[in-house]
Amino acid sequence: MLLKRCLAGRPSGAALIVLASAGEMASFPLGRPSYLALQGSNGALALAVAAGLAVCGVHMWLVPTRAARSGWAAIALGVVSYPFANLGGFLIGMALALVGGALAAAWRTAPAHPDAT
Repeated sequence: MLLKRCLAGRPSGAALIVLASAGEMASFPLGRPSYLALQGSNGALALAVAAGLAVCGVHMWLVPTRAARSGWAAIALGVVSYPFANLGGFLIGMALALVGGALAAAWRTAPAHPDAT
């Protein structure tokens, strides 16, 4: 009951998909932290993109009225991740970011009253 009330009215699916894309993109550079220095700026950029996606996912869930903006930011980060983050997290992370961002961009909150337009 508490979980249902907590998840109602929020783009939870979109936020979880974007958070999964952030985790997937960060998993390769952080797989062996000793190699992070060898990856150079590409490893740092991959982690920056992953951190940006994580912030977008958390923002979607905490502020559902602004989920569309976070969705567009997640889409932009997903596209940027292709050249900067190991082919967008081997295309899986990029696809998750694009799908989650599209779901969030399409999200609309329900009106406060059922008869309100």
